[in-house]
Amino acid sequence: MSDMPQNTGAFHNIYETTLEPDTTKSMLHEGDESGEGFMQRFEVAPGIQITYNDLKMDSCFRPIRFEKDFLQINHCLEGCYECELAGGAVSFLGEGDLCVDYLSKDKQVFLGSRIPLKKYRGITVLIEIETAQKTLDQGFQQAHISLEQIRERLCMDSRSLIIKSKHEIDHIFSELYSVDERIQVPYFWIKVIELLLFLSLLDGSAVCRPQQFSADISKRTQEVYQYIIENPFTKDTIQDLACMFGLAESSLKRCFKSIAGASIGTFVKTKRMEAAAEMLGSEPTLSIGEIGSVAGYENQSKFSAAFKSVMGVTPQAYRHKYC
Repeated sequence: MSDMPQNTGAFHNIYETTLEPDTTKSMLHEGDESGEGFMQRFEVAPGIQITYNDLKMDSCFRPIRFEKDFLQINHCLEGCYECELAGGAVSFLGEGDLCVDYLSKDKQVFLGSRIPLKKYRGITVLIEIETAQKTLDQGFQQAHISLEQIRERLCMDSRSLIIKSKHEIDHIFSELYSVDERIQVPYFWIKVIELLLFLSLLDGSAVCRPQQFSADISKRTQEVYQYIIENPFTKDTIQDLACMFGLAESSLKRCFKSIAGASIGTFVKTKRMEAAAEMLGSEPTLSIGEIGSVAGYENQSKFSAAFKSVMGVTPQAYRHKYC
């Protein structure tokens, strides 16, 4: 019998703990008026799956109740994911972050989720605790990995845990995004063991509970994000933006970084330079100094330095190479 209730979207098939006999991978697809997404799922070992997520849609969430207990480990490569928690608060998984969730058959942790930027790429490691523990005990006894101990230490009271981007996480997951197809499944098994050993050794100083924001702060901050996208040469300060969108400056800063994966200042600079790069190609009659002035730099050398820090080359070299 499937662990999934019927009449849900295709993506919720990832919570089935076995694929068809002799099948190690499957492709799942969903689409609606907001966009579409793809998930490629691999059966690594009994009770252990890895799924590649590439989502360009507002949401793929549907309520679900589990018949078994899972550990779900998500790594965000690009974009962000918003989860609605009990009480109406929301939390974000941002670029480079690792999130560990306990999905219990007795309790529904997430009430809803969204993809605020309509862009999310990442990996999900899904572990059905009972079956996976037997697999680990039989196939890797010397590691002494206890999934129950990991759950108790990292997901107390069924709460989520987010580990901010750090070298150890980047090392484990960066290699998973470019695995040769000929060795995928055995390589996944090695990386799952590495990941579980890493989680087994975590102490309290390495982890944090996810920051939570009200739904209203999240909505207004996303409006700020969209405003910057549409007005890359804006000269509005953070104080101006907070006032325009009815937010406390501190709330805007914290929530924006959770959504965009960068501070407002860094994000504005990046979008400004990307827009300037577009102008270098689309406005060949404008000098680099004139484009720099549009971007808010009266001094061409300062514009060139800022442009190179974001785009990797000077405006002159960019125009020569790409335009």
